[in-house]
Amino acid sequence: MAKLEEIAALLTEEIEGFNTSVTKLEKLSKKLKEVKVKADASKIEYLLETHLKKQERFEAIQEKNTKELLNSLDRSRLFPKWSVVVGSFFVVLLLVLGFITLSYRHKNRELKDNILQLENHYQGFIKEHPKVEEQYLNWVNPNGNHAK
Repeated sequence: MAKLEEIAALLTEEIEGFNTSVTKLEKLSKKLKEVKVKADASKIEYLLETHLKKQERFEAIQEKNTKELLNSLDRSRLFPKWSVVVGSFFVVLLLVLGFITLSYRHKNRELKDNILQLENHYQGFIKEHPKVEEQYLNWVNPNGNHAK
């Protein structure tokens, strides 16, 4: 029996402890019901608005930079204008000089051919008319010796 009394005493103590815990939980439950939580998203909205404004400014700057870059690319050239003009001038000059040189060589060759024809004609004429050669030599050198 003594053990039963001990067990009963322990159970009563446990029940009392449980009851005090339940009363504490009821009080906390009432306090939680009295507390009203409002969902306040104003800070989040403010952060979103500032972020969106920053993003819009960033996009505007990027658009401006892109337009400037495209304009710069439109104006850019592989070679500057002055170098194209000078290069074109030199190419035309070289073409003209080349044409003049070829023309000069052609005329020079024609003159050489004409001189050879004249020499051949002269020698043939002199062989056919020896008196003409003598008259020519007298005309060229009136004073002196006529070597044949």
